[in-house]
Amino acid sequence: MDENIYAVVDIETTGTNPERDKIIQFACVLVQKGKIINYFSTDVNPLLAIPKNIESLTGISNQQVANAPYFEDIAPIISQLISDCVFVAHNVYFDFSFLNSELSRAGEIELKTKCIDTVELSQILYPTSTGFRVSDLAETLNLTHDNPHQALSDAYVTAELFICLCEKLKTIPYVTLKKMTELSYLLGVDNSMLFEEVLLSKESQLNQTEFDRVKTIESISLREKDYTFKEKKVREKKDFPKTNKEKELLFSSSFVNREPQLKMMNTISDFVEKEQGKNLIIEASTGVGKSLGYLMPLSYNNNNYPIIVSTSTIMLQEQLIDSTLEQLKEVTDNDLFGMVLKSYQHYIDLEKFNKTLKECPIEQKQYAINQMAVLTWLIETETGDLDEINLNKQHVFFDHIKHRGVHTLNSQSNFYQEDFVKYLEEKKEVADVIVVNHAFLCEENKRDISLIPKSSILVIDESHKLISQFENQEMISLSFNHVFSLLKKLKESEEANLALAKLNHSKLNRTVELLGTFSIDVREDLHWLERFLIEVGGFLEGKEEVLMENLPEVLEWPVPMRKNLKELITILNEINQLTEDFKQEIIKNMSNIKTKDYFNLLDYLHVLEQLSEWNKHFSTFFKTLEKTNVRWITLKKDHFTLKMLDFSKLSIQTTRWYQSFEKIIYTSGTLQLDVDSSYFEKQLNIPDAKKVKIEDTFDYQKNAKFLVVSKKEKISNQATFIAKTIIESRNIGKESMLVLFTSHHLLKQVYQQLSQHYNQQDVELYAQDITGTKEKIAKQFAKRAGGIILGANSFWEGVDLNLPNLDLIIMTKLPFDPPKRPLIEAKYRFIEEQGMNPFYTEAIPQAGMRLRQGLGRLLRSDADRGVILLLDDRLTKSSYSQQLLGYLPQGLQVEECSLETSLAQMSLFFTEIN
Repeated sequence: MDENIYAVVDIETTGTNPERDKIIQFACVLVQKGKIINYFSTDVNPLLAIPKNIESLTGISNQQVANAPYFEDIAPIISQLISDCVFVAHNVYFDFSFLNSELSRAGEIELKTKCIDTVELSQILYPTSTGFRVSDLAETLNLTHDNPHQALSDAYVTAELFICLCEKLKTIPYVTLKKMTELSYLLGVDNSMLFEEVLLSKESQLNQTEFDRVKTIESISLREKDYTFKEKKVREKKDFPKTNKEKELLFSSSFVNREPQLKMMNTISDFVEKEQGKNLIIEASTGVGKSLGYLMPLSYNNNNYPIIVSTSTIMLQEQLIDSTLEQLKEVTDNDLFGMVLKSYQHYIDLEKFNKTLKECPIEQKQYAINQMAVLTWLIETETGDLDEINLNKQHVFFDHIKHRGVHTLNSQSNFYQEDFVKYLEEKKEVADVIVVNHAFLCEENKRDISLIPKSSILVIDESHKLISQFENQEMISLSFNHVFSLLKKLKESEEANLALAKLNHSKLNRTVELLGTFSIDVREDLHWLERFLIEVGGFLEGKEEVLMENLPEVLEWPVPMRKNLKELITILNEINQLTEDFKQEIIKNMSNIKTKDYFNLLDYLHVLEQLSEWNKHFSTFFKTLEKTNVRWITLKKDHFTLKMLDFSKLSIQTTRWYQSFEKIIYTSGTLQLDVDSSYFEKQLNIPDAKKVKIEDTFDYQKNAKFLVVSKKEKISNQATFIAKTIIESRNIGKESMLVLFTSHHLLKQVYQQLSQHYNQQDVELYAQDITGTKEKIAKQFAKRAGGIILGANSFWEGVDLNLPNLDLIIMTKLPFDPPKRPLIEAKYRFIEEQGMNPFYTEAIPQAGMRLRQGLGRLLRSDADRGVILLLDDRLTKSSYSQQLLGYLPQGLQVEECSLETSLAQMSLFFTEIN
């Protein structure tokens, strides 16, 4: 490998079509013996105009390339430079083919050199990277990348990445590298050559290198597990320090004495030790230190049961384990062992993975990439949690290797002692603190076996998010698109038939044939049902959601349609019975099934199980008669999704997890206990709760300003007005802002206007679901220390998103739910039937809590300063103003004024604090 010269190439083009587009920049960095030895870079005059979007992306203008050489002038240089090298690029398939197209057009011979793709290699050797673009990998590997989408910068960083990849490959243990080399022949281009050469180099060594904390079983190298948690110290019973003086004597000098946090600690200690009630609701704003506020007093409650904490995000889970428990030890010397608990399917089953290596079920490039990536990851992971891998988990490979639980393990397997779920269960037995997320908690009621260990105390952090999670968990959602995909797999069951033929099991073969026939009938009946519902539901007029109660009752449907529905439900029930029979027969014959056939039948069975679950709910959807059960239809991408939710059953009192705990503590910064509201406990049906509000630590009068823009004249174009507000806000020096929308359509319009306005300018502009996801945007915002974020939905909810350096929040509208959405409409009707006013019972509390949550984005510490600018004067002028204002913290001044005055006030505020 070291003797080769690698030409690492990047090109910038006017587009992706080599027949009409042209190269506008070319760069090549030469690498030999793990070092960069030379480079060549040039602009290229394409003899056509550079499109605006390409100019915006790359920063390369028509003026810049006007005096650059034509490609024909540099083609001989490029050909001579690369022809004797190995061609390397990030997505080499594009660069190599496009460059050859241009060389051919210029009269040069097309390159025949070997090619290596750094994208595939990065997925294999850095599978936990946050992404696989050059910029993502540069961040992962701490490589400097100053000018993304500039050919020389991209080529140089790719060359550095390529060197890192070659060095990483050398660290793979020999046995594992040998297996990876076998799999590498399924990769694209000539990527296998790197594996071959490193393997050859290792084979030439007389003594194989021993790797620290790595053991090899068959073809798999594993990081040795840390079992120090088993050396759990027996803690002597200590009394919780009641008074502040006692706490000061006990706590280390690093502890910051915060009165609200001390109040929270004392409240929880008294509730657990002295009081009879089950439910405690504590509102404690950001800055109080909630995590330590509940963990510290509970750490003194030594009852040999773990503390269970449910949170809303991965970030909060990691913070609790990696930060708060360490802080607790430093402050009180209470050394608690904590762990994150997830469902079994999040973890790898090593025995199943090993089976895929012995006899690959699918000889496919992506399958091989996934196998190789997992081989790399297993040398590094301590948890076996597949969520650590940033590859497409929808690929069938991950179905093949995911865990099904300890009860499925074979104690005779070479991997039994190394199993990650077994390891997880061992940690669970001795853990002092077990952290789960809200989805895991809500799913507990649907599991055959409880995964949450016996405990007396449950803490639900960020508990305002439990409402939507609980509602989503109880909702039944039936996607026609999904079921059509399942039916297609049943019909095309060739692999299952071949596997069953080897078993010589005629009954199972007949079952598969019958299921294939049924799948055709079901598909036809569902298509007929869809066409009928599109017509009667008004979807042809552009509707996207319709309540079932607004459609004719099934008994009023035309006779052919009623017969069609009855026949459909009968066939679905037949499929369910056949599925159960098939499953039992497969279990009986499992020992006679070979490895490759095992995975084919596993895939088929997985399809049947998913279809069976869908069928069961479909029958319920059309048979249910309960008035409290709301049913509606949504149309997306030409297919329906049927949804159903029973409002009367939204009670945590009926859940297994609620019954399992003696004490439950709910805490959040936005539970709104400071107004006459019982919204939170009513949503979850929490009985007889004690409610405590911990006063805010923030000086809102000094640190924040809430400005409401008065609309004295009618605004003709809302998007233009919002874009103007953002531009003028930035002009006064506020470069870091979050703009919150209630409409994705409006967000997109504003983004388009801002993109045009800031074209070619050094402005970081992010838009949810346009430039990236919420998590990706937050990470980029933090890394680049600011920018303009346009966000909706999840950017309103909660205060878990850390946006440092945020100065300004612009709220485009009061965050009311759209009342005409079927689910909202049905919910309001249900509330009316209970004798309550839905606007004051549901709409205002929801909007008020989101207002407060939006504020939580701005102030996260005592040092934070900021302004909220609301472009909706209903907050100050409507008949319900006082109710909404009551959701804002005391001390926060709300001022209504024109946009011009608001900008002036904002400028003055930031001038004063600076």
